Amino acid sequence: MKIPWHRLFGLLLIDYLSTRGFTVELEKDLSLKRQYLDVVVVEQAEREPDLTGICDGFDNLGRHNLLSYKSLHQSLNAWALEELIGHYVNYRKILGQKQVRDGDVRLYAVCTRHPKQLLAMINAEQIMSGVWEARILSRIVRILVLNRMPLEQRNAVLAFFTFDAQKVCFALNNYSWQKEDGSTVINHLLKQYELEGIDMPYTMEQFRKDYLKAHIRELPPEDRLEGLAPEDILKRLNPEERLKGLDPEDRLKGLDPEDRLKGLAPEERLKGLDPEDILKRLNPEDRLKGLDAEDILKRLNPEERLKGLDPEDRLKGLDPQVIEAYLERLKSGKLQ
Repeated sequence: MKIPWHRLFGLLLIDYLSTRGFTVELEKDLSLKRQYLDVVVVEQAEREPDLTGICDGFDNLGRHNLLSYKSLHQSLNAWALEELIGHYVNYRKILGQKQVRDGDVRLYAVCTRHPKQLLAMINAEQIMSGVWEARILSRIVRILVLNRMPLEQRNAVLAFFTFDAQKVCFALNNYSWQKEDGSTVINHLLKQYELEGIDMPYTMEQFRKDYLKAHIRELPPEDRLEGLAPEDILKRLNPEERLKGLDPEDRLKGLDPEDRLKGLAPEERLKGLDPEDILKRLNPEDRLKGLDAEDILKRLNPEERLKGLDPEDRLKGLDPQVIEAYLERLKSGKLQ
């Protein structure tokens, strides 16, 4: 469906001015014959609107602001300005001249093409690059020529309507959406340019990707991680980050005993354990490993120390005289 350029212009303004304290109404009915003004910023919604960093030409927005937009194929001429003045008169009549005073209303004529003849005819004064002012009867009309605007981030909203592929791409990359991702408006805008025969080196898919990249940090963590495999998430984390906040039980779960104890000093491995519980888990070789023979034998009586030894081993190293003396005493019955 083809959407008029002035309506697309209004849709962008709705988003652009939504956080600055203004409400925008499209195609305001200004008479009984249903005449429509292209765009009407109906009223200043907040007592102190935010005009900091606003696009060129809109720095003097008032309580009520009437805007007329002419695209590439429409001329901003004397008749268009007279029509804008007529809309101003009707606007004050409908709302009431006491309700809307003369100084409350600002008039803007926005156009894509440079209206060279008109500017000369009305003796317009250039107040900044791309912006002129002219007195029409009792009214000051501000004229914004979009193709003469500086290509700056603050003017991105206006660059959408320059009919210049490179400048439109600049707008797509630099405009910050206030209310939503703008995909519906951008989709209509790109289709409209396609109908005009202007080839855009920028697709809707690229717009969505660029928008997500620019606003990814605004999403809550749950939305940013949705759909990602755990493996992809963990690739971005170092070991310390992965373990942070885990209970010791969870960290040890599934590990072999050897892996759990690896790297611990003996004191740390035995800390808090009952000695009896420790010894129950060890075989005899492990329990005696590292102990001196003297320390081991101190705990054994003679019978325990000799138990299981061969006679040869028991007699090895004894003085023969000691052995003979022992045998004599055994024969004489002196040993029980």
